[in-house]
Amino acid sequence: MTNHWTHETTDLLAELPTLSSDEFKAMKKRYTTVLADPVKEVVTELLPRLQTEISSGIVGAAKTNGSIAPINNDLRFNPDATPYKDHVMLRFWEGPVKKVAPMLMVHVAPTRIGFASGIVPVDVGVWRTAVDEQGEELATAIDELATETGADVVGEALKRTPSPFGDDHPRAALLRHKMLQVRWIRDLVPHEVDVVDHCADELARARRLHRELVRLFT
Repeated sequence: MTNHWTHETTDLLAELPTLSSDEFKAMKKRYTTVLADPVKEVVTELLPRLQTEISSGIVGAAKTNGSIAPINNDLRFNPDATPYKDHVMLRFWEGPVKKVAPMLMVHVAPTRIGFASGIVPVDVGVWRTAVDEQGEELATAIDELATETGADVVGEALKRTPSPFGDDHPRAALLRHKMLQVRWIRDLVPHEVDVVDHCADELARARRLHRELVRLFT
C-alpha cells in the first residue's frame, strides 16, 4: 500500500499557520497536490479497513465537511487564531446523525498523530440512563482502551454526581460526563510508517468501545 504521508506533507502542515489568505491562494496548487489529495486518498483507503476490522456500519466521505474537517479556522469565533490549522482532522461515524453518532477520529499534526473514540450524546439523560442501567461493559471497554494505549478519558463536566445518583455509584465518574472521548497520541515519522495501516491498526484498538457505544446509543 502506498504511503500517502511524506516529509513534504508534514512540512506543509507546519507551514500553513504562518500563511496569510493571499499566500495560501498563491500556493493552492501545491496544497492540493501535497496535502488535500493525499488526505482524500487516506480516507478512501481507510474507510473499508474500519468497516472490516471494527464495524460494517461505519460511514465516511473523502471530502471537506464529510470525513475531513476544513483546514481553515473559523475566525468569527476565534479572531486571534491563525487563518489555517497546523493539523488535519478526520472523522468516521456510525449512526443516522453524524453530529451525535459514535465516532472514530484521527488528528494528524506535523510530528504526531492522535486517535480517539467517543460520542456527544444527543440527550444527557439518555447517556445517564444507559450508563446507570447498562454501562458496566462500557466502563470496562473504556478502561481497557485507556490501559492499552495510555489514553486520556475526556468529557467529565460535572463536579458532583447528578441526582438521583450518588457518589457511591460504581460508574459515578461516567455519570458526570456530558460527552465522551478516549484519545491517545503517537509519534509520526513519514516514510517509516504507512499512514493508512497505522490508522487502521490504532483505531482497531477501540473496536470494543466503539461497538459498545453503537449498541447503547444508536
